[in-house]
Amino acid sequence: MAKPIEPTPVLKGDDAYEFVAEMEKQKKASAEEKARVAKGAAFIRSLLTFSF
Repeated sequence: MAKPIEPTPVLKGDDAYEFVAEMEKQKKASAEEKARVAKGAAFIRSLLTFSF
């Protein structure tokens, strides 16, 4: 049997501040990138034709 997955520990103190600072450094996706991803997703959806 598989071992149970333990809960992720809560970040406290300096670790929490470092995590938040690292998350704020992440750049947001531009409108062009969002459009490119949406176009790719639409293409993949067009290929998926399920008939049950």
